[in-house]
Amino acid sequence: MSRATWTFAVLAGAVLGAAYARPARAQSFASEAELVEGSHRFRSPQRFAFEVTFGPYRPDVDSEFDGKRTPYASYFGTSDHLLMRAEFDYQVWRGFGSLGIGLGTGYFSVSGTAPIANQMGVFSADQSNLKVIPMSLSAVYRFDYFLETRKFPLVPFAKLGLDYAYWQITDGNGNIATDGMGGHARGGTPGWHVAGGLALVLDFLDPDAAHDFDEDMGVNHTALTFEFFHSDISGLGQSNRLHVGDNNWTLGLLLEF
Repeated sequence: MSRATWTFAVLAGAVLGAAYARPARAQSFASEAELVEGSHRFRSPQRFAFEVTFGPYRPDVDSEFDGKRTPYASYFGTSDHLLMRAEFDYQVWRGFGSLGIGLGTGYFSVSGTAPIANQMGVFSADQSNLKVIPMSLSAVYRFDYFLETRKFPLVPFAKLGLDYAYWQITDGNGNIATDGMGGHARGGTPGWHVAGGLALVLDFLDPDAAHDFDEDMGVNHTALTFEFFHSDISGLGQSNRLHVGDNNWTLGLLLEF
């Protein structure tokens, strides 16, 4: 056997040995808690969930006018802007998945230039700001049966509920805008929403760290979430309500405890 062939064989053996050694070591670490605690591994009760999400959002203000006017697009443009949301769930039932009641709130803000005619008939530019604070009450179902029985990390979920969104529009001075006839640009709009998504539970990345997190902090699972939602926040049949719903998606972080 030539020196080059012998050297290649040694290197190949080292690489293969390292490749097989890593899974064995990972398996050893993954079963550390089971070796210490046996089949009765510690697990804290699971009753709650907390989720923070971020995603693009553009209130469908212009849908009220059926294409005849586009006040939102004229003042704030057609681009999406960031919507931040937080939701706290109480899981009222656990069995073939979990069913919870969730309370959520969020924050959205966008600025734009509103054309205003002065006394000389010349148009000037004034900054206008729209803020929306959506609040929601949801029924939340998470199909985590295979997570609990097989440690399968993908958990589908669905949400259905009611919304109420507070909104306000301010002028360049930070004051609530008026229409010159005693009307003020602030109010609230009720509505409803439906959503569906998928959670990637991160416990499999380091099972012992996830176990310690549960033992020390009471957090059963940590997950990344992707959600697509439809929100119809247009007044639930009431007229003269600012439409602030949207169809869009979010990314988030979920803690169950």
